[in-house]
Amino acid sequence: MFDAAMALREDGATTFRPGDVTARLRADGSPFGAWEVRGELSNLERLGLIVLDEDAATWKLVDGASFSIEEASTLPRCA
Repeated sequence: MFDAAMALREDGATTFRPGDVTARLRADGSPFGAWEVRGELSNLERLGLIVLDEDAATWKLVDGASFSIEEASTLPRCA
């Protein structure tokens, strides 16, 4: 999910929605449902990698954030 969000930013997006990530993952050959993506976005938020703008209903990558598989492995998985 984080890689897909990073790819969206590299493509020029400053914000994104779960559907944007879902479309990116499908285009890359890794299909996920929108609810699965939404759950993983919450995990990335808990890691401090992204933030939600509740008013706009969009997510944004945190500047300088990097993904750590060690930190991610401590989070409960969304079902």
